[in-house]
Amino acid sequence: MRRLLAALLLVPLVGCGYSSGVRLPLEAETVGVAVFENTTAFPAVERELYVALSDQAARMVNAEVAAPSRADITVRGRILEYRRLYGVVNVDNQLVQTGVFVTLQAWLEDNRLGERVGEALTFDQGVRYVIRVGEEEEGARRQALAQLSQEILLDLFSQRDYAAESERGQQPNEPEETSTPAPLEPTTPPVTEP
Repeated sequence: MRRLLAALLLVPLVGCGYSSGVRLPLEAETVGVAVFENTTAFPAVERELYVALSDQAARMVNAEVAAPSRADITVRGRILEYRRLYGVVNVDNQLVQTGVFVTLQAWLEDNRLGERVGEALTFDQGVRYVIRVGEEEEGARRQALAQLSQEILLDLFSQRDYAAESERGQQPNEPEETSTPAPLEPTTPPVTEP
């Protein structure tokens, strides 16, 4: 009796169209991940990002993952910055904590239309690690790239103007070459005399 009741309660969920994942727009059935252009001096970080982003796409996107040349929608971009963060030293001047910081730009390309869709977005992620507990730069870099991969997919596929631009056939914003947002300057409220 309990099993029958549980099955009856689940029936409405099956037919409601609920899905836990990123959906592709415009009847696209496949998504591809291109190897990002690496504009940094750090070699091979683009390959590590490709692995992390492909893995996340397979987990998060409700579509088949295909080669970029065969995919309906492809995630493309460039790595703008990779650097090691300043560290913390102990009383013996030994490095005990440091980290890595990655900045990249990503956008979607609709291969069926031969054009970019949505905006090019800039992402950055820093991860610190403590040296004395055996963590190392490779692990911090993997963690930063995995976090960036999730953020890229969620943000790119949730752009509210994506579907509207594609349906109207408008050219989306071109990605910026290598600029990053200017830091915000502190502002002070105006002082009024009594």
